[in-house]
Amino acid sequence: MDRLSDIAIFIRVLDIGSISAAARSLGLSSAVARKRLISLEKHIEVSLLHRTTRRISDA
Repeated sequence: MDRLSDIAIFIRVLDIGSISAAARSLGLSSAVARKRLISLEKHIEVSLLHRTTRRISDA
């Protein structure tokens, strides 16, 4: 996986405020975007986003 692309997904999520909307804007499925964000978090060993069922905020 390309870490720069994963970071780009993360930045788009922050800009838009939604994983699914960010994924759509990048031509990805929500599931792929979520998996890549989780992979990025595991790689750097830091939680980047605080997720709830209703909102996302940076950690």
